[in-house]
Amino acid sequence: MQKPKLARKTLKAKMKNMKNVQNKIQKIVVLILLVLALLAPLMVFQPTQAQTALQTVVIGADGTVAPTSAPIQRIGDRYVFTGDLKGLITIEKSNVVLDGTGHTLQGTYNGTDQSGWMIGQGPPQPSNNTSAWTIGVDFSAVTRPHNVTVENLNIKNFYIGMYVWVSNNTAEGNSVTGNIIGVLLSGDSNNITKNYIANNDEGLFLGINSPGTVPLNITLYGNSFVHNKVQFSGCTCVEYNLSEATHTWDNGKVGNFWSNYNGTDQNRDGFGDTPYIIDPKNQDRFPLMQISAVPPVLSSPSATAKPLQPFLNSVYALAIFAVAFVAIMAAAAFFLKRRRKRQV
Repeated sequence: MQKPKLARKTLKAKMKNMKNVQNKIQKIVVLILLVLALLAPLMVFQPTQAQTALQTVVIGADGTVAPTSAPIQRIGDRYVFTGDLKGLITIEKSNVVLDGTGHTLQGTYNGTDQSGWMIGQGPPQPSNNTSAWTIGVDFSAVTRPHNVTVENLNIKNFYIGMYVWVSNNTAEGNSVTGNIIGVLLSGDSNNITKNYIANNDEGLFLGINSPGTVPLNITLYGNSFVHNKVQFSGCTCVEYNLSEATHTWDNGKVGNFWSNYNGTDQNRDGFGDTPYIIDPKNQDRFPLMQISAVPPVLSSPSATAKPLQPFLNSVYALAIFAVAFVAIMAAAAFFLKRRRKRQV
């Protein structure tokens, strides 16, 4: 009569023991799943290694982008920013568009480093210059590209934001801010239109490619020159060269906005009643009374090409999570099965 009771007690003990094991396994599984859940975001959104130096990106004459990790995607003859870039860009290829889509190209100039040789200030300058010039957007001296358009890009914190020294190119709809020189222009037949050029030491600097020459056939209108220490500058001369060519600062109807323009607009047509005087031979005949060009903003997600790598990172993380989960459940099932066999 006592054997059945003993058997029942033994069975209850085994069941209780099995339940305790199951509870322990469940706790372990939950703990592991929690750890994986905490690690998953790190695997998905793990940032790239912080840049300690400016990355140099080249749009090659063959159409390639180097390095391939740069956040620039080629779509035909358009090179589209897919993210911000702390680096320098050199363009070798002609007949292309560099579209910033509202992203930022950033350098390391912080507004206080004056160890670099200052264009236009002439000698004497510090002889202990050890700082390399940084140019945000530059054009190759080997290929001398033409018919290049740089648009919708925020360029900031360089010694020179954009150096347009070759001919027949366009800079339109960009923001160039916080540089020593915003735009350095020395090539002929270039278009500088609808750009926001602000808070630079020198907004637009007119340079030369060879002694005695100045850029000709320049189109400059629709730009906003805002609170640059010097709105417009050029190579320093003892006396003004009255034989220098006159430049056009409007398109016949629209000029530029100048934050230091003191004229009035009596008829309220949006244009100053008197020209903005740049120098003895140059004037903006139709200065704008209000800021027209503003910094570009990020394009809508549908209009901006998205990089593939973040998507792949998400897929990899989910795959690792799924494999780990299946492995844990399989191990738990195997352990329980072995445990039951032993108890039987």
